Amino acid sequence: MKKRIAIAGAVGAVVVVGGGAAAWMAFGDDAETTERGTCAGTAYTLTVEPEDGGLELDYELQSAGPGEVWQVLVTQGDTVVLEGERTTDEDGELDLDAFVDEDGASTFEVVATPENGEACTANAAR
Repeated sequence: MKKRIAIAGAVGAVVVVGGGAAAWMAFGDDAETTERGTCAGTAYTLTVEPEDGGLELDYELQSAGPGEVWQVLVTQGDTVVLEGERTTDEDGELDLDAFVDEDGASTFEVVATPENGEACTANAAR
């Protein structure tokens, strides 16, 4: 009986320590930040996560259809990271990735504007 109690106690300690490590990994400096939303009939996801000594910003937008042209502006704080025109693919998706400075501002914004529509703005803070 004593062996069973000792084993159960050891297993419980491992679960507590393992749970603490998992929480640190999920909420520590290496955790990704993801924001999701909708605007003007589109759905978007903006994710910022550590990547090779910096941060990778990933933006995905699901629009109404293929071949739509969007003006895109990506900023990190007051710094323009990416600016230009993107076209949705055959599934109506717009996907872009940008490498951003880990030591820069911790706020990110993506403004995507279709040719004949309203701007869709996504924000994330890290």
